[in-house]
Amino acid sequence: MINPEDTSYLIKFLISLKDIFLGFIGGFIAYLFDYSKARRSGDDFAFKWTSLLINIILGGYVGFVIGGLIPNELWWRDAVISMCGVSSYKILEVAQARFGDIVLDKISNLFKGK
Repeated sequence: MINPEDTSYLIKFLISLKDIFLGFIGGFIAYLFDYSKARRSGDDFAFKWTSLLINIILGGYVGFVIGGLIPNELWWRDAVISMCGVSSYKILEVAQARFGDIVLDKISNLFKGK
């Protein structure tokens, strides 16, 4: 007999897999777009499988994280997750640059008594 609670976990897992897959596709598209743009402009941009794989993994990670923040009922959810996958590298650059500063500011404000 299948427990109804088990099916809810299965559905959540499948939705998470879909979010990760959308992010993977976004990361793939982003790398191919950068590659083709560089080739058209004559820049020296060597295609590297490792860079492609890193971009795909970053896209999947960002797709998973963003997918967890957006309710499943929204009709535009998949489009936002896909676009986040495409821009995952830029999103993580901003997060890396700003997140550390924000955390350090909050911690230093705690010690200053603010």
